[in-house]
This record gives sequence, C-alpha cells and structure tokens, in this order.
Amino acid sequence: MVSTVIQTVVAASFIYTIYTLYYRLYLSPIAIFPGPKLAAATFWYEFYYDIVLGGKYIWKIRDLHRQYGSVIRINPYELHVSDPNFWDTMYTASTSRNRRDKWAWQTKGIGIDASILGTAEHALHRHRRTALNSFFSMQNVRKLLPVVEERVNVLVQRLKASGDRGEIVSIEYAFSAFTNASDVVMKYCFGQSDYHIEAPGFDPNYHNTSFGAAKSIALLKHMNWILKIMLALPESIAERMGEEVSSNIRLKRVRLQYLFSLGAHRLIYLSQERINQIEDIRRRGTDAALNSSAATIFHTLLESDLPESEKDTTRLAEEAVLLVGAGTHTTSWVLTVIAFHLLSQPTLLKRLKEELEIAIPNSESNVPLDELEKLPYLTAVLKEGLRLGYGTTVRSARVAPDTSLKCGDWIIPPGTPVSMTIPLTHHDESIFPDSDSFNPGRWLGNGASRLEKYLVSFSKGSRACLGLNLAWAELYLCTAGVFRLFGSQEVRGASDVGVLELYETDIGDVALVSDMFFPVAKEGSKGVRVKVSAKLE
Repeated sequence: MVSTVIQTVVAASFIYTIYTLYYRLYLSPIAIFPGPKLAAATFWYEFYYDIVLGGKYIWKIRDLHRQYGSVIRINPYELHVSDPNFWDTMYTASTSRNRRDKWAWQTKGIGIDASILGTAEHALHRHRRTALNSFFSMQNVRKLLPVVEERVNVLVQRLKASGDRGEIVSIEYAFSAFTNASDVVMKYCFGQSDYHIEAPGFDPNYHNTSFGAAKSIALLKHMNWILKIMLALPESIAERMGEEVSSNIRLKRVRLQYLFSLGAHRLIYLSQERINQIEDIRRRGTDAALNSSAATIFHTLLESDLPESEKDTTRLAEEAVLLVGAGTHTTSWVLTVIAFHLLSQPTLLKRLKEELEIAIPNSESNVPLDELEKLPYLTAVLKEGLRLGYGTTVRSARVAPDTSLKCGDWIIPPGTPVSMTIPLTHHDESIFPDSDSFNPGRWLGNGASRLEKYLVSFSKGSRACLGLNLAWAELYLCTAGVFRLFGSQEVRGASDVGVLELYETDIGDVALVSDMFFPVAKEGSKGVRVKVSAKLE
C-alpha cells in the first residue's frame, strides 16, 4: 500500500514537472521571446549565476542581450530590456489606470513586506508612499540642512584629527557614518542621533551588518522557505544551533530585530530599537510634539488619518528600518567612488578645488545648498559619481497588469514582469562612450542635457527613490565640505587642513564586479582606504 502511494506521488510529480516545463517553453505568453531555453524552463539558471557564482547574473544578462537583442527572457516569468529609452515606459508615473506593480517574487526576498520598498501592489504602495512624500519634499529637506551641515563639519574635524595622528581611514566607513540615517534621518524620524561619525573607526558594525543583510536578498528571493523554517523552529531546538541562530528565534516572539546568518548571507528584519522608539512616542503622546519643533515623521504618522492597521507598531517599525537604512550604502558608495577618482586623478581634483575656492572664499563658512547647486563642475562630478556608483545594482521588475507594452518590434503581454538594470544603462557605450572612465566633462557642454534622462541611479516613476532630495543635498554638502578643506599630495589649497592619499587602493576597489543588491568590488577588497596627513606647509 505504502509502495503504491509512493509510486503514485512520484508519477504525479513527474507528470507535473513535464507539464510545467512544456508550458514554460511552449505555452507561456512569453514563450516567443528569445533567450536560453534553460533560463525559460527553470529558476536554477539564474540561481547558478547569482548564488553559486555570487552576483554574476547581471553580466550574463548583458551577454545575452548581445546575443539575442534588446528584449530577452531571463527566467520562467521575467523579461529584461536593455533599450535605455524604455525606462520611461516601464518605470512611469504609475496611476490607477496605468498601474505598475512590483513583482511579488522579487519583493519577498527583501524581508520588510510592510514597508514601501517591499509593497508590491500599486494602490497600497501609493497609499503608503503618499503618507511619507511630504517629509522628503525639497521644502522639508531644506529644514534638515542644518543637521546635514553640522554632520559635515564633524566629519571634516574627525578627518583632521585623523590627519594629526597620520591614520589610515576607510573612507567608505567615514562616508557611511555620515550618510547613515542614524546620524541624519534618525533626527527626522525620531529626533535623535547615534553619532556614528564620532564612534571609533566610524562604527563599521552597522555598515557591515546592513550590507550583509542586502547580500542575502538574492538567496531569500529564491529560497524564502528558509526563513519560514527558521521561524517555525521550537526555541529548545534553536538553542542548540548556536547563539546567533537561537537568539533570532527568540526575538521573533517579541518582534525584535533579528540577524540570521547563512554563510556570508545576513538578513535584518525588525529592530527592537525602532519598535521601542515608536512605542515610546505612543506612550509620551504626540500632541505636544506636533505643536513644536520636536515633531518627527513618526509623531505625524501616528496622528495622521491613516487606518489603524497602517499605524501598527510592527508595520511602522518595518518602515523605520527602511528609512533609517535606505540611504546609507547608496549615497556613501557614490561619495566613495567620487573620492577615489578625485584622489587618483589630480587634474580633476585641481579643477574641483579651484571652483570650490572661488565659491567658498571663507573656508570656515557653510555655503547654502542652492549656491552649491549652481557650481557646474561640482554638479558634473556628482553626476559622474552617481553614474559609476549606480545607487542599487539589483534589477527591479515592474508589472503592467492591465496593458500590453511595446518595445521596438516586441509586444509585451499584460501581467509580465519586466526589468531593467541601472549599471547596464550607465555603461551603454552609445550614450556614455568610454563608460568605465570617470569623466565629469561628459556632463558639461552642449551635449550634456541629453544624458540627463539616462542617469537612473534613483530609478524612475512613482517608485523612484523617496529620499532623492536628501541624497542630493548630502552629496553636494559633503563633497564640497571635504574637498574644499582637503587636498592630495599633488593638489593642495591655501586653506587646506589636511591631505588625503590613497593607501593600498586601486580601481578594482570601486569597479563593479558583483551585483549583491548594492555594487560589490573585487573579491578580497579592503575598500577605499586613505592615509590622512596634516597639511604640509
């Protein structure tokens, strides 16, 4: 009897597998699109390049486009487009009549489903994002500028102190401490700061942990059941699996942040700190804060007319995890890329410092952001940093559930996940010749305006980066603040307080090698390090 049941199950599984393969290869609405048959048949093709080889599917997709054309099938359900002009079609300003959902298969790996980043459906995303939009408007970002300026000044003083001691500094950790929302947006979210810039070594723990969390997203997208199994384990069993795992299981019962480790992969979910902060706001009440300068994002959200389900502490904590962590790696990596290229190309640094010295004759003053935004070469440097810093490298599919889309000669059926990838657009040689080189000059002159639409570091459309205005402000103020007062061995200004010199660092430490949600450089890289020296008279 048991043998018969097993045989029946095996036979049924075999028939189901054969039918699934046949459907994917020949009956699927996207069966006509070109691409490897193995990729169309199974997710294991993508799994091999992204998990086994470690974030290399981005380069395989590039090669497949060269082989098959601008629209290709890259897994059983998803199409990928390389035509840069398709960004405005796929990543459009989504409306109820022209919806663009995210693909739920991709969002489930992020692990914060209740945040705007993890929300797949258009209407719910619009509802949640609308509640946050005003906080990140240019008008409100301007109110944050004194906080950003103060953090820039502290960073400069910290680097100067490192110069007095002749220290070797990881410049990415330094910039991460600055951009870390715990030092800027934490003020906006909760009215407090963790002061990472002042911490020893610029407190690399948060940077490394959250970066490790992002690297796990690709795995958990394919194998989300891992989390379900881990969360279902009884505590008594979990305790035998080591402190790191057992603590994670214990934390789920009180909705704490947990850190799950699987090899090099980590996932951060909710933070007890964030939960405590939101609960503290509830206990203290919001009325007094709303009528004062102490009002924060979560004071306002808790008093808004949002449904009570949207004010649930767990949901708001997920939003807080996103807001506090979202801008750290993207903006700090762009600043790191900029610093490397300026310090490795003296002519670029010289031109930037000359422009800054004219614009900021008093090196101890804070120049208003709107004045910095008028500086053409500084702006060009930032745009080139964004181009080669990418923002995120992960492809993010959109779904037009109600309409078909036209791309070249192809008609994409409704409901099809379609993705594009920022680095592949930023390295399109027909738009950005010699795309691997850091060349701010490409953003100057008569032909520069046509490039703007292809700078997609913040994505596009209704799901473009919420913190775009804040990120630009941080880039302007930090780049100007640091390089107005620091030179290199070859380029020095009269008002410089120190010298930055690349230390055991080369182009391989900033060049994109792997897509791990964020850009990852060569294996074994120790990051961009600089030796900071006091100014030489």
